[in-house]
Amino acid sequence: MTKYWLLVLVVAVVACGCGKQAGGNSGEATLDDLNRALSVMSMGGARRPVEVSDLTNFPSLRGKTLPKPPAGKKLAIDQAQQMVVFVDE
Repeated sequence: MTKYWLLVLVVAVVACGCGKQAGGNSGEATLDDLNRALSVMSMGGARRPVEVSDLTNFPSLRGKTLPKPPAGKKLAIDQAQQMVVFVDE
């Protein structure tokens, strides 16, 4: 039961946009934004995200674009660490 309420609290905090920039929800998501969404979605008990694009419908990321990776890199989910990272293409 405690895990359920913790999940509800985390979802509520992320959904309300506690890290929102002034001017709305548009702009570029950060790695921190993506990792928060990944954490919450992974705790939800549903299918764990496999691709970074699976995170784009998370409430706090709607309207944001994915961060542009440096040359020769791409965004990926490191399944061992459960983090969004830049990896070699």
